[in-house]
Formats: sequence, C-alpha cells, structure tokens
Amino acid sequence: MSIKQTTDIHQNCALSATQLACLRQWARGEFLPDYEPGVTPPGSLDQVPLGEQPAMLDRAALEFCLADAFHPGCEITWPIRHTTMFMAPFRIRHGAPPVDYGDVLTPEVALGPLGPLRGQNAGGLSRWMAVPWQADTASCRSGCDKDYDPYLPTFWPARVPNQILYVQNYLVAIDPMQSPELRRAAFNTRPNWYDAIPGKNQQEQIAAMIHYWPYLGLVEQRPGATGEPDLPATMQVSTSPPPLSFPTEPGPVIDPPMAAATAAHARATAAPPAELSDPWAGRFAWRRDDAGS
Repeated sequence: MSIKQTTDIHQNCALSATQLACLRQWARGEFLPDYEPGVTPPGSLDQVPLGEQPAMLDRAALEFCLADAFHPGCEITWPIRHTTMFMAPFRIRHGAPPVDYGDVLTPEVALGPLGPLRGQNAGGLSRWMAVPWQADTASCRSGCDKDYDPYLPTFWPARVPNQILYVQNYLVAIDPMQSPELRRAAFNTRPNWYDAIPGKNQQEQIAAMIHYWPYLGLVEQRPGATGEPDLPATMQVSTSPPPLSFPTEPGPVIDPPMAAATAAHARATAAPPAELSDPWAGRFAWRRDDAGS
C-alpha cells in the first residue's frame, strides 16, 4: 500500500492511488472482459494445457499470497516490491556471491548498484524474513487499537485466525435440539486463537510459539446450521487443541513450565464469548470469517 501512516483511524478505510486508478479504468471500460462465469476452473495441473502449466504453477503459488510488503512477513517481505530484483515478470534476477554489508545497512548501500535489492542468490529473499517464522506469526494479532475496535485492523485471518469457533461449540450451534438462544451463544463464543500459547506477555508467547504451535487448532470449513436464519449455512471451525505433550529439550529462549501451558490450554478451550464493540460486530464477524465474504 502506498498510503502514508497517519494518526487518523479512518486511513484504514482508504484506497491507495493504485487501487483508485484500477477502479477508474474499470469504470471507463478499460479492461479485458475475460470473466466467463460458465467456465469450470481446472481441478488439477493435468487438466491444464501443457504449455500453460508453468504459468499455472506461478499462479497457484501467488493466488494465496497476501499481496503486501509486510516486514518481516511470513511469505516474502518489502524488498520484493523493487523492480531491480527482477529480470522478467515473476523471474528473480541472479546475482554475484553474497556481500557482507557490515553491522548497518544504509539506504545508500541498500539502493545502490551493489546492494541487496539487485541480483539475488540462494537465501537472498528469505534473509529478510522472521526467524523463526513462528515468532512472527505469534506477533501479528487482531485489535491493534482496542480503544477503536477489538477486531480491526486484523492480520492474515485466512492463515492465522483471530477469534475462533471450537468444535465443541460448533456442535451445539448446529444441533436443532438446542434452543435458538443457546445455539447463537455457542456460535458467538470465540476465544483468541493464540490463547493456547503459554506466556505472561507477547515476548514470552512469541518465544513459546516455537515449541507450542502444534497445539493450536486447525480451521476447517464445515456444514453450518439448518433451520436457524441467524446462523450461516457454512462455518469455519477450529479443531480442538490435541492433548498437551511437552518437548524434552528446553527451547533456546524459553520453555514455559507445564502449569503455564496447561492454564493456557484451559483458557483457550473454555473462554467466554468475545466482547463486541457494538451489537452488529458479531454479525459482521461471522459474515467475514465464516461465510468467507
């Protein structure tokens, strides 16, 4: 995004100059009308013509990217926006052997002809990213400014969920034998996904994430409610955290005691419904997170 950071909370609703330019082109009809709603996309690479398969492999990887220059990021980070790194579309420029830039990488060196934003070697792209990746994943959480809203801005919820619906509450929400009030309450019980990570603060939790990320639930799409208009027909449901086991070797930074991990596990599976900033927040939340829109 090309939007300069400000103190105005409304900036998160603004479109960038590039996005506005694309919308203007669309409004003027300056685009290729290649959308064919009746066409069924290929279900496997074998169904793609041989000559188009390399481009489809590129597309398959890029379709799931977040399309922003995050830092450090879980996919790729801010240097990728520099065209000097490319020799052709989607093709990284090859470079000379790696250079030791010393303790400080100045803007002059970084942007210069021998800087790291030119030709790349093995590891040249990933060297900018979080090490280990689990620490960065545990750092990016919803509700940066909770005085404004407990959910916005949010981070990559398709990959790292924010508030989740555990399977035990899902089973109540879809049970037609339960009262509508109980079903809606179960559906709106959303503990934080990262509550299962032990630690007293974020610094301890991002370190603990190295060992404890397997204990976090996996979000699956499951059939939703029937006969209940206030609940969606499709729900995104987190599996329950597996029974806790603990690493035999202490971690490089922190190895939380069993009591802390057990307490975090209990907190994640028995959290009360999330506090909503307004009566509509829960409805918007499920429309965004559970209906996929």
